[in-house]
Parts: sequence; structure tokens; C-alpha cells
Amino acid sequence: LAAWGFGGLVALAGAFVYAELASLRPAVGGQYAYLREAYSPRVAFLYGWVLLLVVQSGGMAAVAVTFARYLGELVPLPLAEPIVAALALAALTAVNCLGVRAGNDVQALLMVLKTVAILGLVAVGLVTFGGERLTVRPVLDRPPSLGLVAAFGAALVPVLFAYGGWQTSGFVMGELKRPARDMPRALLLGVAGVVVLYLSVNVVCLRALGAEGLAASSAPASDVMRLALGERGARLIAVGIAVSTFGFLAQGILTAPRVYYAIAPDGVFFDRVLETAVAPV
Repeated sequence: LAAWGFGGLVALAGAFVYAELASLRPAVGGQYAYLREAYSPRVAFLYGWVLLLVVQSGGMAAVAVTFARYLGELVPLPLAEPIVAALALAALTAVNCLGVRAGNDVQALLMVLKTVAILGLVAVGLVTFGGERLTVRPVLDRPPSLGLVAAFGAALVPVLFAYGGWQTSGFVMGELKRPARDMPRALLLGVAGVVVLYLSVNVVCLRALGAEGLAASSAPASDVMRLALGERGARLIAVGIAVSTFGFLAQGILTAPRVYYAIAPDGVFFDRVLETAVAPV
């Protein structure tokens, strides 16, 4: 819980920074525009192309395969998982080609469904499980040392990865009617809401599994729902995870192309992007 709490503070700090940048530099492209103005066009160029070739594309490929895997647990798939993953990305791309509003509507729907699934997990866990598995432990079970710091740092790696993604909201800055007002609100309220949800999920997992059970579990949410509702509960949370991963893909396809659109006017990306770009709404 300390790791999740500290990671949430880091995410909130980042949200405050980006909220300030949103007010000062409401330009399309987000991080690309900030790096270009703060450091140099060369740094921004490297960031944009690494985002395209490695960071965004690689992350979305990994999550798309995860989506296909969970979908395969719910329904028989006639195709191999990589093909299903590619089809999911193609479908979301087609939706976003219809315009910003269509992509936004799909993303909003998936966000609501994902939030409902998380709230359902929290509610079931709080109602079903008491606090008998929770034990009072000292804050530090060993003297402070570099090894303890390294262990805490290792715990933060997946935590910060889970909190990540808020920075992509800045990619669509230039398409907001009132970016200086709306983007800071969206960042701060959104990140704060995610912190509360993630901490609540971890409290429920500790109530249901205990510290040792949580440490030994590779799929805590599924284990919690299985204990609470049997295999039906495990399938329900599998649906939630599939929706969550699909939502991640939807926001990535909605936001990342705005970076490439911002790179094109600088002459370091394909001119065709400017010719086919959809006008802001």
C-alpha cells in the first residue's frame, strides 16, 4: 500500500506539472511540443520517432495480445491471438478515421465500463471479506538499508507503469476549446480518481487474500472474485480486464497520432499526415 500510495503521489506531481504546461503551452503534440521548446527540435524529433517505432507501438502491441488472451478465455477464438490483436487495433483505427468525436465516444464508453468493473470488484470485496486476514505489521520489518530502498524501488516499477498514461492527454491539447481550463481539471481529477481506485483495489485484495496470498498470486483480481463468487466471478472480472485493455488501445490510437501530426509541420514527418488530418472539433 505504501508503494501504491507513493506512486500515486508521483503521478499527481506529474499531473500538476502537465497541468501547468497545459496552461502555458496549449499546443497540439503535448510532450513533443514541450521538449522542442524547452530543449531543442533535435530532442523532440528523437522523442517523436521513438514514440512511433518503440514506445507507443510496442506498448499497444503487448496490450493488444493481452486483450486477445483474455478474450480467448471468454469465447472460443477462430484465429490465433496475434491476429485477433491486430484486428482489434485495425477496428479501433477505423473508428478513429471517422473523426475525433467517434474516437472520443468509444473511449468514453470503454472508460465508463472499465470504471464500473473496478468499482464492482471493490464493492464485492468489501461486502464479502472482513479484515481477519489483515494483520498489523511494523512499517519497517528490517533496519533501513540500501537493500530496503532497492526492494521498494522494484515494487514501484509496476506501480508507476500502472499509473502511467495520463501524460498522453496532453497530445490532444490543441483540439480543446478551452485547454487552459479543461486540461488541468481533467489531469488532476482523473489522476486523483485513479489513485483512489487503485488503492481501493489493493485494500480489497489484502482483505481477501492477505499479504502472503497477495504476494503469491499472479492474478489477484481473478482470485478475489473467484473466492467471492466462484468461477462466475472470475469470468466477470475477465470481461472487465478485456474491456480495460481494449480501452487502453482506444486511448492510444486516439491520442498518439496527434504527436505525429505535430511533427509533420516541422518537416521531419510525412507531409501526407497534414493532408489527411481531421480538423479539430
